[in-house]
Amino acid sequence: MIQRISTKTRGLAVVATVVVVAAAAACKSLTGVPANLSTISDTGTVYAINGSPPGAPTALHLLTASLLAADPTFFFDVAFDIDTAGNPVFLPQRAVASGLSSTHGVGLQRSEADFDAIGSAPKNGYRADTALVVRVGETVLVQSTDPTACALSITGSSIYAKVVVTGVDTEAHTLAIRYTIDPNCGFLSFGAGVPKE
Repeated sequence: MIQRISTKTRGLAVVATVVVVAAAAACKSLTGVPANLSTISDTGTVYAINGSPPGAPTALHLLTASLLAADPTFFFDVAFDIDTAGNPVFLPQRAVASGLSSTHGVGLQRSEADFDAIGSAPKNGYRADTALVVRVGETVLVQSTDPTACALSITGSSIYAKVVVTGVDTEAHTLAIRYTIDPNCGFLSFGAGVPKE
């Protein structure tokens, strides 16, 4: 009798183990959805948000990798400015909106690493919705939690980018920038092509 119960218990344990492994595999397949968009790398010129001509590009929208005007539609993630010392200033969407409109969170962090040496974005360490003054040539990592971009995503709620200002023209009020964006929600890679992670 005792032997029969032990055998039955072992059988149930094996079945339970199989169910747990199958459930884990199913969960992994849901969260392990592959990326389908290639990373985007580009360069461009933006104007400082203060003193720019009407309609001039003053901001970057990560999902579309577009340089556009930081206007009252707030269809952007990061706007740019130049401080009185000639340093580049990164302005997350909420820092520009100042509570005037419903906006999404954007986190920034500086990196000591060279732009080309940064192969992926860190998962944490971002300062949310706070302006960041940097030096020319200093890379800034960006985390955008735009709900319209990642509303249906099961891989994550953020889009990541790395941006560096390569030059500032204080007379023209312009900044030359270089950027790489991973437009896949929850993916961190800045490598060329479709990311694997």
